[in-house]
Amino acid sequence: MQEAGLLSGMLAQSSVTSDQMTMRNILLATDFSSCSARALDYALGIASRYQSQLYFFHSINPAPYNMAERPDAIQTTCDDARNELEQLVSDLRRDGRINNVEIKVMVEAGDPSAILQQAVKDLDLDLIVVGTHGRTGWRKLVLGSVAERIVDQVSCPVLCVGPSADRTRIQQFGPQNILVASEDSMRCRLAESYASSLAHKYHSGLTAIDVLENRSGRVLARVSQFGWYDPAVGDTDLGAAEAKPLRLPTEIGTQSDLILRVADRTAADLIVLAVPETHRFTDRFLSSNSYYRVLCGAACPVLTVHAG
Repeated sequence: MQEAGLLSGMLAQSSVTSDQMTMRNILLATDFSSCSARALDYALGIASRYQSQLYFFHSINPAPYNMAERPDAIQTTCDDARNELEQLVSDLRRDGRINNVEIKVMVEAGDPSAILQQAVKDLDLDLIVVGTHGRTGWRKLVLGSVAERIVDQVSCPVLCVGPSADRTRIQQFGPQNILVASEDSMRCRLAESYASSLAHKYHSGLTAIDVLENRSGRVLARVSQFGWYDPAVGDTDLGAAEAKPLRLPTEIGTQSDLILRVADRTAADLIVLAVPETHRFTDRFLSSNSYYRVLCGAACPVLTVHAG
């Protein structure tokens, strides 16, 4: 296999990307569940690394309160949720888990995906972090409906953290290995920028998948790995070494099989997935919906970036 065009392009721009790529505003969508608690760890880590403004967001479904006898039922519920979020922030500060991060809380009643889409514009969000739910049952191929709608409808990149993600060292140390996947015909500069910037910030190894062809149940792809070069103590440079091809079986069944297999082979802590603009994760039963399988089957968080 030849060096991946995706990776070589990223390396050529790496010095510029790492300086210019910022995550000024990050939002954590939480429902106070254990899955959201795991997503919180990732949001705090990234926000601390980039010195970002971090928002804690919770939405209230107004439907159950519409028939309530008390007209202020929705507002009371929102106030209670806001108090819980503020208490969470106080606990994090007390435990020393907040480092150079300013946190603001947001509570609104309505559809979370619609609210967040507007928040992307109003708050100039660079990243949304959300915990996924519902990964139980047959083959664990179901995401939570809220996470599905957020990934589909929100325009900014979304980091999905699921309960089946077992590579948790990223929470404390950041990702040691990042995998970025894109179709050769669908270059996504934003996905490349995120992957390259995160690799610089965390001194991560980087693997790139260029999907060249995907038809008749057979995927052709170029896969290349890049490792950090450390000629002297404290001297690391993403562009200091050449990418190396990763050997894989010649027959790969589907695109999702390829991504998951490479993620497993490289012990990826994070997958950056460039998703076509027309792709819908809510179309879960379509056989071609391979990106959905990646989110469900990955043993690490997945960062989805829409490629328009």
